[in-house]
Amino acid sequence: MHPHLAREAIVRDVETTRYGRDYAGRRGKITHVDKDPQTGAAIGYILRMEEEGGNEVRFESEELHIIEAWD
Repeated sequence: MHPHLAREAIVRDVETTRYGRDYAGRRGKITHVDKDPQTGAAIGYILRMEEEGGNEVRFESEELHIIEAWD
């Protein structure tokens, strides 16, 4: 299991829109981590959004700020 799966993230204040919605500043639970096949580094995440009724949205790693704990 990837260590980020036990964490939540906040979408950074960048030009981040998916399906016509602005997710900047919103929180979500990381449910999936996309990894670079050569390095194993995280290159993308799927977040279950708290404020969107549990919708899952894909983000690139630079669009997120990972938070240490999920309460």
